[in-house]
Amino acid sequence: MQKSLVLQMVRFFIVICGFITIGIIFIYSFNFIYPLLVAVIISTIMYPFINLLEKKAKLPRFISIIFTMISLLLIFFGLLLLIITEVYQSSLFLADQIPKHFHSFVLFLESIFNNHLLPLYERLISLFHSLGTEQQVTITEYVRSLTDFVASSGTEFLHSTLVKVPAILAIIPGSLTTIAFIMLATFMISNDYENLKEITKRFIPKRAGKSIHMLISHLKLAINGFLKAQLTLIFISACIILSGLLVLQVDHALTITLFAAVVDLIPYVGTGILFIPWILYLYAMSDYQLTIGLSILYMILIISRQILEPKILSANIGIHPLIVLTGMFIGIQLWGFAGLLIAPIIIVLGNACYQSGIMQIIWNFIRG
Repeated sequence: MQKSLVLQMVRFFIVICGFITIGIIFIYSFNFIYPLLVAVIISTIMYPFINLLEKKAKLPRFISIIFTMISLLLIFFGLLLLIITEVYQSSLFLADQIPKHFHSFVLFLESIFNNHLLPLYERLISLFHSLGTEQQVTITEYVRSLTDFVASSGTEFLHSTLVKVPAILAIIPGSLTTIAFIMLATFMISNDYENLKEITKRFIPKRAGKSIHMLISHLKLAINGFLKAQLTLIFISACIILSGLLVLQVDHALTITLFAAVVDLIPYVGTGILFIPWILYLYAMSDYQLTIGLSILYMILIISRQILEPKILSANIGIHPLIVLTGMFIGIQLWGFAGLLIAPIIIVLGNACYQSGIMQIIWNFIRG
């Protein structure tokens, strides 16, 4: 009995080491293989459309691939042109409005300085002169050390920022090369998709082939569901923002909504990167009506997102809402706000492994 338990522990240790090894290899090789992974994903997305053109429209596969790739690029650049047009129109509006707002903001800062900071400074000076000589010297040295610290920190920050500029600029040629590689790899994979599938199957043991096939199928469904859920959440958020801005009669509501939809993809901050500075600025400008309106809109947005996200995710990836909610709570506890993004991914992968039977195979191996 004890020998059997020891063997089970050894097999469990082997499984854990295997997972850790795979994770380390993936992490260290990701920078080299991610263009190929992107090309495989794009080819998989394009595959049904290419087959449709090839079978229904009777087009050669070569032409079908080129037509599909060009269509995707046209859709991408069309959306980009729409965004640029909206940003250009809003820029003209801001060019006319910003000087007025900036002048109001300067007057606001001036009033704060005259009514609050200057009297406070005068009081501090009078208190300083009422202190003894030793106390004045101590305070002066403390202020000087604090000033030196701020100056050195600012200098170091500027230096480190400027040093990074050449490195950032050096990324551009590499990015163009990566994009060119992804496009060529996408074309080659799409052109020889079926043959590559057959070649891949030859390297997979027959016993593992069925489980891996089921895992890939479940992962496809789960990833599609996850992306669909995120797009649904972004669409709902955009509708709420657009409706709220129209009710509040904010100019260029569509442009602001498009920008909010883009920043909603950013983990941790999301639409807060837009609304929080905007609300603070309006409060500083004494525009209390719009400040209250935007605050209510932002609260509605946050509450609706927190309520709908577990339900929409569970509906699209086929997992009970309680499991998704519990996983997101544990993710927040372990990784902070990053857990809101990491937890659903882990849940999706775990569910795909369970549905495909891989978890049962691993458990049977451990049990012997």
